[in-house]
Amino acid sequence: MTKWLYAAGALMAVSLHACAVEKKPPVVEKGKRIVQAYVDAWNKYDSVAIDTLLAPNAIHEDFAQNFRGQGSAEIVQFMRRTVAAEPDFKWQVTNSFEEGRYVAIEWTWTATYTGPDPTGKPVSNRRISGRGASVAELENRKIKRFSDYFDIASLFR
Repeated sequence: MTKWLYAAGALMAVSLHACAVEKKPPVVEKGKRIVQAYVDAWNKYDSVAIDTLLAPNAIHEDFAQNFRGQGSAEIVQFMRRTVAAEPDFKWQVTNSFEEGRYVAIEWTWTATYTGPDPTGKPVSNRRISGRGASVAELENRKIKRFSDYFDIASLFR
């Protein structure tokens, strides 16, 4: 009987140890939070927050709009031009992935747009919406490079 108690106790100890070994610490995704804060700063037109989230000489590229800005001053000017054309825009992250110093996001964009459409025709107060993706490269908890990828014409369909 004593042998069975020792065997059961040993089996219980091994089982508990195996469960403890299988538990992994939670993954802390700091980069995702930084990128989300950047999107939030755009949604709030918060140039001060944008400045604090960007590395010195950070680059923001928006390929669909043929924009490449370096440094927070150029990037904030781009944001202000966007606000002027789309004063009620809403940029929402729908999915994100973080690997090392890179964060990729999928997003939606909705706004009321006034300005030239992709064909050059002037439009006024036109509702637009679309989806896109962005990749951010981080360095020392700051955004070093942020690149937007989307089809601008699809926003107007």
